[in-house]
Amino acid sequence: MRGIIIVGKTNTFNEFNEKRYSVEMPVDGVDKPRIDFILSNIPDSKLKVLDLGCWDGSYASRYKKKTNKVYGVESSVTAAKQAEKKGIEVSQGDFMEITPFPKEKFDIVIAGEIIEHVFDTDLFIQKIADQLKDGGTLVITTPNVASLPRRIMLMLGINPVLENRVIVDVTAGHIRYFTFAELHKLLEDHGFEILKSRSDVVNFNNRGTLFTTLIPKLYKRFGRAIMLVAKKKATA
Repeated sequence: MRGIIIVGKTNTFNEFNEKRYSVEMPVDGVDKPRIDFILSNIPDSKLKVLDLGCWDGSYASRYKKKTNKVYGVESSVTAAKQAEKKGIEVSQGDFMEITPFPKEKFDIVIAGEIIEHVFDTDLFIQKIADQLKDGGTLVITTPNVASLPRRIMLMLGINPVLENRVIVDVTAGHIRYFTFAELHKLLEDHGFEILKSRSDVVNFNNRGTLFTTLIPKLYKRFGRAIMLVAKKKATA
């Protein structure tokens, strides 16, 4: 889910993608509330589901449920091969530079922890819209730049986990940062209607081993992730 879709075509970035996103994906712990949100918005109804940045297929294989057909896009060659072994039909490459599965229109597109890696976010959302059926669903998640811990860190003069270097071992490759309002507006500008807007957890440490789901339920804008479900409006 978090394989980088577009950060450039240099060998340095390709090597970064391969190193950072070819390892086995965690499926539980602090990520579980976010994955549960995604799963809760994927009916088991013989749907065609496209998972952008499908990584090794650990999550995409869950999206199949019993009857769905799941496709994936993944930039890491190693991760793409692992996803294929899990029964995912994978297009290996950069979503911003290819049209994966050009003969298909999808009922659901999942963009989990991807848009923060994308330079041209308008083009990214438009490409998603082009791959969705009219009335199709986009489930998108991304880090919340205005989460409670980030606000506290900023008040204390500490960098609130905003990456400002290109490639170092501790980075995740994030280049875009969103609030709820900004992501809502981006989707609405491209013909999407927001159906659900939620968050997942508030972290109390950097390792993600100490967290609560209660605070985001009371006030979502304090949560770690922005989690949206949006419907593509029918084109004229």
